[in-house]
Amino acid sequence: MNSKYIRLVEKSCHNCMRCVRACPTNAMTYINNAPEIVAEECILCGRCFMACPHDAKTILSEIDQVKQWLNEGKEVILSVAPSFTAVWPQFGALERILIGRGFSMVDETAKGAKLVSTAFANLIKEGKMKNIITTCCPAVNSLIEKEYGDLVQYMAPVVSPLIAHGRLIKSTHPDAKVVFLSPCIAKMREIEDARFAGAVDAAINMEEVFLWISEDLQDSEAEDWKSFEGSIARLYPTAGGIISTLEKDPKYKYVAVDGIDRIRDVLQAMRQGQLEGYFFEVNSCQGSCLGGPLLSHFKHNEWLGQSVIRENVDPAKQIHAGELPVNLDAKWERAVNQRHKFTEQEILEEMRREGKTSPDKIQDCGACGYETCRKKAVAVLEGKADPRICLPMALEHAQSLSNVVIENTPNGIIILDEQLTVLEVNPSGRKQLLLDDLDPVGLPLSAILPDETLEKAVRRTGKKTEHVIIRYDQYDKMFDHAIFHAKNEPYIVLILMDRTEEFNREEKMKAIRSRTVEVTQQVIDDQMRTVQEIASLLGETTAKSKVALTKLKQALDEPND
Repeated sequence: MNSKYIRLVEKSCHNCMRCVRACPTNAMTYINNAPEIVAEECILCGRCFMACPHDAKTILSEIDQVKQWLNEGKEVILSVAPSFTAVWPQFGALERILIGRGFSMVDETAKGAKLVSTAFANLIKEGKMKNIITTCCPAVNSLIEKEYGDLVQYMAPVVSPLIAHGRLIKSTHPDAKVVFLSPCIAKMREIEDARFAGAVDAAINMEEVFLWISEDLQDSEAEDWKSFEGSIARLYPTAGGIISTLEKDPKYKYVAVDGIDRIRDVLQAMRQGQLEGYFFEVNSCQGSCLGGPLLSHFKHNEWLGQSVIRENVDPAKQIHAGELPVNLDAKWERAVNQRHKFTEQEILEEMRREGKTSPDKIQDCGACGYETCRKKAVAVLEGKADPRICLPMALEHAQSLSNVVIENTPNGIIILDEQLTVLEVNPSGRKQLLLDDLDPVGLPLSAILPDETLEKAVRRTGKKTEHVIIRYDQYDKMFDHAIFHAKNEPYIVLILMDRTEEFNREEKMKAIRSRTVEVTQQVIDDQMRTVQEIASLLGETTAKSKVALTKLKQALDEPND
């Protein structure tokens, strides 16, 4: 994953592609069998991080660096985003604990938001801008600079509350390390933006700080919030919170827009000249910063945070135009776009290669992570997408392969319901069971394969495949039956493997072996009789010879007279 701020944990990734589908700029790609981020196109909205169900993405952490500064005794000041209320309802308790951990000061970023509202009020009072787009959300700022460069003229030339607060702190503590407690990933890159260099030194996220101080929080008591002038700016992380801080001017219509998709609609309408005289509060996260990606692991965070914030602001004390104690000027620029422009012919050719050869093949389902098949083809040409990733085509291909196998396998396939009623029989099965002129669908299994042993085997079939071999005289066939339950379906699959020729060959071999044994035994018996006859003849001859020789011996032994 080519991003400094969001990294892939490969061992946890299940290749579910949720992150690819969630990415609003298509910066999250899927190539080389793994998700990757094209950093130049990523706006760090964090939707890929929030969408991942397997915790396969980690966020850049600077907490070790901050702890090192604290251990070295450096002056470290923490700027706490007002969305902290989603985790810690009491600012006083949080302040006390963190000062105990070594921070020299813990202050609310809302004080910087108050300055930003003052700057917005100044712009509204001047009335020189055709439309004003707030610039508090760095993810939206990146989106406009990268994709809507022609609209940077409508971006308020004002830094975000974080940068404003950092500059305010540095104006009185020039040697301090300013650290931001963030609900947002995009803020990390904003801190490193050369245009805002020196305002803030590091960011730590709310989840890692929660884990760091959770033991102290268990014993903490509720403590009152500290009031400050312009504390209504604490509403910034709520939807419409920026607008709530401002006194309305009839020169502008005030609208809050949350979520990248809706923001795109506004920007497109603005690009087409359909909007004029609007003050747009824009936030990439639905629910504004209380819906930030680094708060996604805290349940009910948005509602808890909203209720706590509204209890600690005076909505009647809005912020007006006035002088600013520090410079809040910002300059926004169209990003240099190096993306290659492909011809219509190249795009259509790629779509054809992916099987999009006719209107009915162009589903535009978005399952691949791209809104349309055309955009997917462009992403493939850019090397950002795998052309094989197409769910409808994969399903069609799988179904086609399945049909080819089922239609052409020499084995019979019978599908039964749980009542052993025939639902389907493939061509080989119909041929094996002589069903060319009879539709077996709806018949009981016993009507086409009448055998009690088979029926018992089918009824007891569990997760494992069971085999039963049965001969059917009516078909003059011997079948090996493979029986199993279809996974996650109420169907029983019966596969008929014709073993008739094998059985007949075996029977012939048995007959040959039997005849061979008989012939062999006959030969042995005949040989035994021959041996016995020879032995009998030899015995008689031997006896006669013995008698003759005995007589001869006796004659030789008698004395001569």
